[in-house]
Amino acid sequence: MTPFTALLIGNESLTRQCGEAWLARGHRIAAVVSQNPDIRDWAAARGLRAEVQDAALAQRLAGVSVDWLLSIANLVVIPPAVLRLAAKGAVNFHDGPLPAYAGLNAPVWALLNGEARHGISWHLMEGGIDEGDILEQRLFEIAEGDSALALNSRCFEAALDSFPALMAQLETGLRRQPQDLGQRRVYLGAARPAAMGRIDFGQSAAAIARLVRGLDHGPYWNPLTVAKIATPAGVLAVGSAEPAKGQAAPGVVLAADAEGLTVACAGGAVRLSGLRRLDGQALDGQALDGQVLDGQALDATLLRDRLLVSPDAAEGAVLSGALATVAPGEAAVRKLFAGFQAAGFADAVAATAAARWESFPLQASLDDLAIALRKLTGQTGLAFAARGPDVPAGYLSDWVPVVVPGGDVLADLRAGLAKALARARKYPAFALDLGLRDGRLRIEVPQIGLSDTGAPIRGTVLTATATAVHIDTARLPGAAGVAARLAAIVAAMQAGTAERLADIPAMGADERAQALFACNQTALATDRSLTTHAAFEAQVARTPDAVALVCDAQSLSYAALNAAANRAAHRLISMGVGPGVLVGLCTRRSLDMVVGALAIQKAGAAYVPMDPGYPAERIALYIEDSACAVIVTQTALAADLPAHRAQVLCLDADPALAGMPDTNPGTAVTPGDLAYMIYTSGSTGRPKGVMVEHRNVTNFFAGMDQRIGTTPGTAPGTTLGTTPGTWLAVTSLSFDISVLELFWTLARGFKVVISSDENRALVSNGPVASSQPMEFSLYYWGNDDGVGAQKYQLLLEGAKFADTNGFCAVWTPERHFH
Repeated sequence: MTPFTALLIGNESLTRQCGEAWLARGHRIAAVVSQNPDIRDWAAARGLRAEVQDAALAQRLAGVSVDWLLSIANLVVIPPAVLRLAAKGAVNFHDGPLPAYAGLNAPVWALLNGEARHGISWHLMEGGIDEGDILEQRLFEIAEGDSALALNSRCFEAALDSFPALMAQLETGLRRQPQDLGQRRVYLGAARPAAMGRIDFGQSAAAIARLVRGLDHGPYWNPLTVAKIATPAGVLAVGSAEPAKGQAAPGVVLAADAEGLTVACAGGAVRLSGLRRLDGQALDGQALDGQVLDGQALDATLLRDRLLVSPDAAEGAVLSGALATVAPGEAAVRKLFAGFQAAGFADAVAATAAARWESFPLQASLDDLAIALRKLTGQTGLAFAARGPDVPAGYLSDWVPVVVPGGDVLADLRAGLAKALARARKYPAFALDLGLRDGRLRIEVPQIGLSDTGAPIRGTVLTATATAVHIDTARLPGAAGVAARLAAIVAAMQAGTAERLADIPAMGADERAQALFACNQTALATDRSLTTHAAFEAQVARTPDAVALVCDAQSLSYAALNAAANRAAHRLISMGVGPGVLVGLCTRRSLDMVVGALAIQKAGAAYVPMDPGYPAERIALYIEDSACAVIVTQTALAADLPAHRAQVLCLDADPALAGMPDTNPGTAVTPGDLAYMIYTSGSTGRPKGVMVEHRNVTNFFAGMDQRIGTTPGTAPGTTLGTTPGTWLAVTSLSFDISVLELFWTLARGFKVVISSDENRALVSNGPVASSQPMEFSLYYWGNDDGVGAQKYQLLLEGAKFADTNGFCAVWTPERHFH
């Protein structure tokens, strides 16, 4: 047998299975064409050429020559140019018995029509749609209780069972069976069940059950509609139906339980279960879109007079006509929803009450408003409302999705929007059961919309019309500001001076001035000649006798602290220290620590913190990198310092200190000189010295005055309180927060209590008597350092602990916890 080459086109698992059978028979596949990425992935894995089924397919396949074209589970019309690639012909799989069920969704229509038998057909693709001669056909009985899902599955089974016989014909010769086109019935893709699938209780229980089963596609895409009932409070989808015992006038609810309702119909009763809302409205405060309803709750809250009304001929015609109007646009709506990102406002709140609409006049085309809304929010998925079919509420949406095009050229954006809005106006609604028929779609009303009707769209927060912007002020704070910004963007677009969206300012001149200038008026009149130690000296002059420092049992007044720092400063000057010099400071947490820091600055130099609790290697790096000329320390620490060439001043033992003047040194230090240099933690490499000038520190002091205030301490222009403020200093000198704890406080007249190295570890241990309780937060520094499925477990468990133990916050810095 000479092997044949085929072009395989299809979108379902049946396509792949028949393709495998074709290859196993020894034949070849030149290319696999599919809209389904799973099918294309299978083809690629088998080393086959895979192509997307789109408008450019014929151009891409130009030059390909095959014996047969096999269309298997393909619902797209194949262009003649592609059909001509097959030298021997093209064969199509049809999921119905031809000629009686031509077109689409044959299993569904067979069930709805009450057929006892169904079947499948393999036919040549000649003449009109599904008109070619039949090559193979399999007929089978429709089983009791078959749903659309079950019958579709049986069609696929029959296709696989008959495919070998089809291949045998292709190999040995065709046995063509012409169709009797006089018996032909065609169901087009836009065809839908009458009255949108609304149940008529004037029918028998068997007919109602058959309708529900015929529209049951399980988890797969349902291309038609779902069976429905109408209640006074909304339209409900019906998941299943079966005959039940009972007798009454059609539509009377005979019983209700957690599973559903039993309703009288012609000649008996039918039990309806799996009831779900289509429109997402609430029952007893619960959003029920897609959720199965409790029949008892439904009976108590939604039904009136325990009667479900059937559609009469007039209403049925209205429903059928309305669905026929929007059904041709359903494919486009599904495509939009598949990747739809609904636009919204980050600060909008959930709807908890009736909307409070406020209108702001704004004249503009909807095209320009859509572009302006994209500029305003950076988002593209809008709701669009136009006059749709006149149909009772609960069946069709009152909006459709519209996506603002990407790009930046305004002319292109306007052209793209004109096309998008034209499509939306042509099909201004979609069936509300769409989300139930395609479980992959997430359908929600965007918070932002455009309306041709002049009225706001229900569910939006902002709706723009050609004459006004309507904002639900119950959900969006600052509505007037949002409207003003949108108006400014539109005005800039209408001016015609900008060609690109990027050239349009994001806010009006007034708001821009407020944001860039008015809100940034942070200038503060301060003494810019001050240095850190001069600010302290000024406070000494104001409160010389007040207590400045306390550490354990020791304390110093402002005057005593200043005198001690002055003597040490004069000693440093005698050792050659002056402006521009870096001096190491290695002391325990004690009075000497503050004396040493102030002395270094008074001598004109900058201190370099060298916490004695740090590893010796780290301190050695500080000494080497800073090239400090002198290290200020204490006797107990001096011997343990790493090897160095610097001079050493021991504040607790240097005999020359006693003979030094206690007056303020007259060094020529300026606000632009360094006050200190602190090394980074080194978490990203070698630690780096960060240099801070006196003017940086005094500017920080001014900011702290604004944020924290100085009462009951003293600052220029304030009065000392009866009891000086007290500040507990716990931070290592190696962290900038120590500048706040030690030097801002001393420049403002506070009593600073230095927590010693020993006491610092006890701050959070044991009971603390205080009239002001302390709040606790949990602060995460690390992120996902772990591996595997439990990498975040410690972080999550820590957050749970914080929640259950009254912590006021859990902090997760973005740059470390992503």
